[in-house]
Amino acid sequence: MTPSPPSKPTIWQTVQPILLREAIVFLEGITHLLGQATAQLKTTASNQHIPSAQLAAEASWLGKLTPWLQRLGTLWWQAMGWLQQRLPSGLRERYNRTTLTAIALGILLLLLWLNPLSWFQAPERPTISPSTPRPRPEVPSTILVQPRRSTSVEPPPSPTPVPTVAPVAPAAVAPPSPSPAPIPSDTATVRQQLLAICDRYSNALDPTLTLNPSDHRLDLMLAAGWYDLSAAKQDQLAQALWQQAHDLGYTTVVITDTQGQPLVREPVVGNNAIVVRRKLP
Repeated sequence: MTPSPPSKPTIWQTVQPILLREAIVFLEGITHLLGQATAQLKTTASNQHIPSAQLAAEASWLGKLTPWLQRLGTLWWQAMGWLQQRLPSGLRERYNRTTLTAIALGILLLLLWLNPLSWFQAPERPTISPSTPRPRPEVPSTILVQPRRSTSVEPPPSPTPVPTVAPVAPAAVAPPSPSPAPIPSDTATVRQQLLAICDRYSNALDPTLTLNPSDHRLDLMLAAGWYDLSAAKQDQLAQALWQQAHDLGYTTVVITDTQGQPLVREPVVGNNAIVVRRKLP
């Protein structure tokens, strides 16, 4: 008996390795991009001095949804298995759960691209706004024929038009610009206002001030009681002191501890002061 010639591969057997290869390359590219994005976000959080407790996975909303997403994935996988068992025996081995999932995603993307809901929407009617001038109806032109005048009677001369001069409106006078409010230079007054803010959080802060009204600069030194506050109270106190100093007219606000180490810096983006030092080394 002569051996039978090898069967010719089907279209699906030829296309399937190509689809698997492209899918693997595509997913690896997405994984690489997500890794770079994660590293960039961690660097940004480190530069902004965001506490690590706020970046923990336990505090994430998506982390709390992960069990539900896993349950949904399990149900989807079971549904694909149920659909595979309902296929004819000739297609059951060819279309596994992964292939059925890819087909479902392809149909979903095709529906999103075609947007079949727009087929049932009525066409929009053009709206005419009140300010849009409406076209005037055309009026047929008419020709007026004047009667002939007698040659013995001359027509009266037409009156000479008198030129009219439009009145000239008086020039508008700009109102005087209000003068800026003076910056308080009394150290005792400014210290009393900032001390009232510090006493809300701790009595051991004992702020010391240095004012320079000509440069709009305020230097504020806090005692070691700053390091006894929680991170949340430090953020609130820094924002309150920074906002009060700016309300008094000081555009440059420097807040340090007794060793001259900066505690708070100006925000680069936004209106919230940034705490740069929370604990002693």
